[in-house]
Amino acid sequence: MEKRYNAFGEDNLAVHLKAGSAMAEKEDLISTESPSINALLGGGLRRGTTCLIEEMYGESSGISGYLGFSFIRTGINSGENCILLLSEHTVDEYRVLPDIRQILSSAKSEQLVFIDALSSMAIEGPASVPDSKNGSVVVCANVRYAAKFYDELRSTFISMERPVVYIDSLSVLLAAMESDKTAWRFWVGLLPLVRQQKLTVLSSLYPQMHSSEFVESIERVSDTIIRFTSSPPLPRERQINYIQVVKHRGGHFDNKVYPYTRQQFKFQISHRTQLG
Repeated sequence: MEKRYNAFGEDNLAVHLKAGSAMAEKEDLISTESPSINALLGGGLRRGTTCLIEEMYGESSGISGYLGFSFIRTGINSGENCILLLSEHTVDEYRVLPDIRQILSSAKSEQLVFIDALSSMAIEGPASVPDSKNGSVVVCANVRYAAKFYDELRSTFISMERPVVYIDSLSVLLAAMESDKTAWRFWVGLLPLVRQQKLTVLSSLYPQMHSSEFVESIERVSDTIIRFTSSPPLPRERQINYIQVVKHRGGHFDNKVYPYTRQQFKFQISHRTQLG
């Protein structure tokens, strides 16, 4: 593992990991909106940390999007500054969703910012942007040029006080960069900014889009990992979905595997049937 991990570089890695593990126990917690997930995390996500939501692409019925919207909605309702970094869907596609309409209607002026990363990846031209007065849009340069893209993100992040951030697809964002090594350095480069500016970053990751070595390298420097899996569909039996918090640096957490159900805005974990 160590040799495979080092292949992506390890500049200042010890500093990043030490900063994450030394966070004060009384650090502010940001709710995920789900009491069940908050309970697994010991109360919620700490400021100044990153959280990966791992799911199987195309098979999980959009659980990362559900949690991401819930995360942003809770932040807006709590008076937090929020950022939606879009790399998988256009802002226009998000605008018509009930969750986003609700978020936009309740957000105060300049409380919510869209970062449009997808436009720079589009072959047929840039994605359209919303005309809502409550959702300003930052259109980024080509994500392939990671250094310039990082500078643009940094400028937006530091312009807002301790924002909560949802990246709709970290996998798509990183896959658009020149190489795995460039993508890894970009993600590690964000960590000091996350710590210093007290960002709380939630992002989806589709492991099967990357090599196992690359996934391990991203997991190692991330603070929290929530993994969603499903049982293989069997004849006459319904598919069962599972959740597990496999990492939560700096805080107490329950790492058992639990079945869960989700209907519209209700997310329920069955604590009576844990698997481990």
